[in-house]
Amino acid sequence: MTSFLTSNPTSYQKQHLGPAESWGRFLLRLSSNAMSAFLAAICLLGLSLANAVNFTTVYEWDQFEFTWPSGANSSIEEIKRNFNPKNVEFLYMAVFGERLFLSLDWKYGTPATLVWLPTSGTSTAPPKLDPFPSWNLHERYNCDTIQMAKGLETDTDGRLWVVDDGNAACPGKIWIFDLLNNDKSEHIHRFPDTVVSHASGSRALHDIVLDKTPDDYIAYIRDAASEHIVAYSRKLDKSWSVKTSRKKWKSFALSPSQEARQLYLSKSFSDDFYSVSVGQLKNEGKSAHVEFIGQWKKIPSRMLIDSSNVLYAAFFNANYLAKWNISEPFHEQRFYEAGELGTIEPFTFALDTNGNLWMTELNESTGVKRQKLLKAAIGAKSYLYSAARP
Repeated sequence: MTSFLTSNPTSYQKQHLGPAESWGRFLLRLSSNAMSAFLAAICLLGLSLANAVNFTTVYEWDQFEFTWPSGANSSIEEIKRNFNPKNVEFLYMAVFGERLFLSLDWKYGTPATLVWLPTSGTSTAPPKLDPFPSWNLHERYNCDTIQMAKGLETDTDGRLWVVDDGNAACPGKIWIFDLLNNDKSEHIHRFPDTVVSHASGSRALHDIVLDKTPDDYIAYIRDAASEHIVAYSRKLDKSWSVKTSRKKWKSFALSPSQEARQLYLSKSFSDDFYSVSVGQLKNEGKSAHVEFIGQWKKIPSRMLIDSSNVLYAAFFNANYLAKWNISEPFHEQRFYEAGELGTIEPFTFALDTNGNLWMTELNESTGVKRQKLLKAAIGAKSYLYSAARP
């Protein structure tokens, strides 16, 4: 560029100089503009670095394996024959103590759709997947066992909540496990057909968030096949649904405990972003009015809010995560970016009680699935904790 300008000043001057601008002054102006652009780039880089989070890799898999039970068992042997490690994909995650809980996408030969991993280990080899709570609770088409685990959440009292979408034979339900009492199944709530359709093609249960009140936990569950939010009271052992402005939802997240607690929702097949007051979702049989917030740059596949009011989002067909402080005007900021991943839904994440954000990352860009488990210290707990710092 410089050699062209100095060797061809006349032709370039006719196109770009002002009517009374000298060649020397033009070069000075050009240098000034270039410096401004350079400084702007440095500023943007600084903002990017300020928002970056330092993730470390905990485990990495190029192939998964299960911890198979010992002893002869014809049903387990059949499952092992049909098992395809390439079909294992993580959907949702929850953390409690030194265990990570993960739901798996169900495909033919998937041995179990709910597994757990240790958060740390002495071996450098990645751990095998252990069905939770045991192999006995993963019998296909037995409606008294887990059929299709989806959304997961742990509460502050040591329980694991599991959304089970069921299958053609079994309707949807919620499982509540007591992690402090040998993982005992504390309760199973089977949704009535009037709340969640018993026809498998008419329901699609996914995310779950928990609203902790002084004497209860109320779960809110996303049914992607309907225009409702499903609610469940542990105290009353009762579920109901609330209409939401003739819209279906793709992901959601709950704000920390406040008087005006909000559920944030991303619209299906859209980058539109909304919120609704939790108070409206407690009105059985009523409709809730959702408020438009703004638009993401892509459609969120996962969302999560921490105790410091920061919302984290992963997106379909995107290799990055974004965040937004819900106390401020809506503004999307990237805080993690990977290389090419070639995956529709590459991320899922959860927060622990020590201020760490745990995340899985799926990479299919080379034609071979590689899965990572990563961790980053962010200095905040989940939305269930009122304290901003651990």
